[in-house]
Amino acid sequence: MERVQRNSYALAALAVAAVPGLVPQQTTTLTAPLEGLECAGVVGEDGRRVIVTAPVTAAAGAALEQDLHVSESLLGTSLRAVVPPVLGSVKLPDGGRACVTAAPDGIPLTLDAVSADSALARSLGGAIARIHAVPRYAAEATGAETFSAEVLREGHRQRCQRAQEAELLPTAVAQRWERLLEDDELWNHSSQFVHGDLSEDALFFDGDRVRAVRDWSSAHIGDPAQDLAWLITGLDSDSFDAVYAGYRQELPTVPHPRLMERAQALGEFAVLSWLLHGVDAEDEEIIADAQEMLADLDNDLAQLAREQAERTYDDMDVNPS
Repeated sequence: MERVQRNSYALAALAVAAVPGLVPQQTTTLTAPLEGLECAGVVGEDGRRVIVTAPVTAAAGAALEQDLHVSESLLGTSLRAVVPPVLGSVKLPDGGRACVTAAPDGIPLTLDAVSADSALARSLGGAIARIHAVPRYAAEATGAETFSAEVLREGHRQRCQRAQEAELLPTAVAQRWERLLEDDELWNHSSQFVHGDLSEDALFFDGDRVRAVRDWSSAHIGDPAQDLAWLITGLDSDSFDAVYAGYRQELPTVPHPRLMERAQALGEFAVLSWLLHGVDAEDEEIIADAQEMLADLDNDLAQLAREQAERTYDDMDVNPS
């Protein structure tokens, strides 16, 4: 599947075909959530705001189908209030289908907004908790793939080993990751339903409340720390504490005692994945970007080691008895 890109008017025509009664009054091109998708916003004469999405490639078409299936399945769960409903779809002549969903309520979330409003931070934590609280039977009904804790851990281990063998990791970083991956207790967790690709683009808010979550193509049953990793590395400690307070309050079960430590580790492993993606794509820009982030982590570890050494020295009784 490869086709000429459509402009917002062509996409609006697809929306008309997919949603009976929709009469476009205004259209605008939107940034697609995934590579290989085309998106447009459409405002109807009746005031309805919808988003039409069409795939350009077969891979994007498969991801869109997964997104649609998960979204439709979640409308039967407690997440229905934050999942924009699918309003219709239409088959495309060159394969796949375009879909139309209700436009998410609110505006795209930013980490700056979360940092500036503790109530919004708690709402974000609560929204993530509701994702993780989706019952196993409902999660499986979405068609989401299941990954055990050991399978996920082994994947991290193999990526680390690959990077080490290629001498791509600073020594202190490699040693830290080896210690983390050898810690059985850290990785002894239950798999839960996770979004899998939470970001500022996937979340929408209004005031101090998260109103919508979209882009469910990466949803799976796996490590809940994955949905928190981008926040623990992107927010200051006070803002993240507010997110986690909202998470714990909304989660119906007690979280894993080392969930936050694992989220920190996954945030670091995200840099590793970015590095290996650059290597596979032979993209020197990505490689340099990832190596810069690894150098920052290496510096942070060196600073922590110095602070620990200073505390140890201060605690010593240097006066002979």
